[in-house]
Amino acid sequence: MFGDDLVNRLIRYPGAIASRIRIMRLRLLGVRLGRKCWIRRIHVPRNPWDIVIDDMVALDDEVVLLTTGARNARPRLRIGRSTYVNRFTMFDASVSISIGAQCMIGPYCYITDHDHGVDEQGPISAQALVEAPVKVGNNVWIGAHAVILKGVSIGDNAIIGAGAVVTTDVGPGERVAGVPARQIGSGKQVGGEPYSAGSPAATWAHRRRDRD
Repeated sequence: MFGDDLVNRLIRYPGAIASRIRIMRLRLLGVRLGRKCWIRRIHVPRNPWDIVIDDMVALDDEVVLLTTGARNARPRLRIGRSTYVNRFTMFDASVSISIGAQCMIGPYCYITDHDHGVDEQGPISAQALVEAPVKVGNNVWIGAHAVILKGVSIGDNAIIGAGAVVTTDVGPGERVAGVPARQIGSGKQVGGEPYSAGSPAATWAHRRRDRD
């Protein structure tokens, strides 16, 4: 119905204008942001120069891009082209988190490249971070509430089940789930429909952004 479409446009347009203003502000602060991105109400607590966001990335409400450490030549957090990150997901980088292109990351996920030392002497809060880079390949689907821990590499086309805690590498095309995450299958078949860059799941955020 024309009336329904008009109502939805009236709802979306203020958000589209606000997204453009946020992009301008983030660029001024030092975030390297690509073209045609869709940025909702996200949080960059510090070090905006550590962040690279490629073209057509969509970041939904309350996504946190947190980096720690002195400025250096390389970005600590990179999000690849056409990746969508759902609400309340947090990236916590001190050395390197790299997310590939065409990924779908569900709500309330946590991805980190470090944790605290746990030496018996002294409080944990005062100990140095234990760091190892995290790399997520292209066309990866990470389900809601998943946790990706330091040193993990996830191959292209992998699927991480909702609520999984990933502590070891995931190969290309593998499906993992559980705590800790274990392989439960391979291939890209999800819900009877192949998951791909052109599927409805992968393009939903970008279709919505393109209408704004």
